[in-house]
Amino acid sequence: MTDTSTSTRRSPLLVPLFALLGVGGLTAYSKADDAHVAAEWAHCGDLPLTWQIYLSAYGALACGILALALFWWLARRARRRDTWVGDSWPGKLAIAALVVDVPLVALQFFVVWYLYQPSPGGPISCV
Repeated sequence: MTDTSTSTRRSPLLVPLFALLGVGGLTAYSKADDAHVAAEWAHCGDLPLTWQIYLSAYGALACGILALALFWWLARRARRRDTWVGDSWPGKLAIAALVVDVPLVALQFFVVWYLYQPSPGGPISCV
């Protein structure tokens, strides 16, 4: 017996949604980092990282990992029902989002790691 409820058919659409939210988080991180660098140059010195930088970096990583975990859960649910995730167009879209999300999660891990590294150019000085 196949469950064809609306929530079952549309739940694979959450995978690309969270993958896109992860991309949005990386974009927000980039904008926040640019604003932080501009503020440091205006201040002529180092400033602590803002909460927006931490929130966007960790939020992007959380969305990326959630997309992977959600796809894994969907694949397990489909296997228990003797079907395949890619049987419908939302499932195929989820697979495409998964392919894009795997390198994005690696990039998101790198961004979070980079938050805790010293400045590569050294301290900012306007002298």
